[in-house]
Amino acid sequence: MFSVVKWEIKKSFKPGVFVLWALGLFLGYISLYVGNGVNDAYADLFSKYYGIAPIMGLAMFSMFAGSFVLEYNSGMDSLIKASKNGKKQLVISKFIANGISASIVNLSIYLVMIIKVASKYKAEGLNLPLKSLWYFGNSGSNITVLQMILIVALTVIVGSFIFAALGLFLSSISKSAFVPFVFGGLIMGIPYILSGWVPNAKIFTNSPLWGMYSGQLIRYDASISAWIVFAVVATAGIGILYNLTKNTFLKEK
Repeated sequence: MFSVVKWEIKKSFKPGVFVLWALGLFLGYISLYVGNGVNDAYADLFSKYYGIAPIMGLAMFSMFAGSFVLEYNSGMDSLIKASKNGKKQLVISKFIANGISASIVNLSIYLVMIIKVASKYKAEGLNLPLKSLWYFGNSGSNITVLQMILIVALTVIVGSFIFAALGLFLSSISKSAFVPFVFGGLIMGIPYILSGWVPNAKIFTNSPLWGMYSGQLIRYDASISAWIVFAVVATAGIGILYNLTKNTFLKEK
């Protein structure tokens, strides 16, 4: 199965994905301003990282959208269904590969931004309480900047696998890469767009997007239920989507 995962990871990084990845790295680096002191630099880090979420979303769903297109269009799906090992390995391999690929893109952009701040201020500011940063000023949170950096890294990985499961399911029900790309993008993009327009953005605290970019949950002082919802989506949700994908792809036609 390891060799299948490696092959699927290679397939994930299409030319378009590389372009979006490079764009995300570029925007993440140049948009982050570190000249106004360490407090503002870390506040800007969390603000700008969430700000370029659409680029990361486009990169992810560019990876996921065509997950089963090759198998469907070439007729390989019939051969895979006839193979005992193929049935067992392909769907789980695609899920693991897509989750890893998305995590690589999302975390690399995050890391570039962290390095930019760290290169300016070294370890200074890592023990600052979040509530001292303008971005989290209304949160009242006493966790430190370092803790928030680690929490966001963890939830970004988990969120990458959630959206990988969603993208894989959407791809399994369509023989076109266009449909999962559009619907996946809407599921991720609607909370991002509307949160800037609605009077009470806290209504999006239960969305997978905000759970993934967990700085939003802290910033808006989300209740513990928002974290529980994200944990349920990350476990039961992924399990349900994986099984739906497997059943859809492997069913006899």
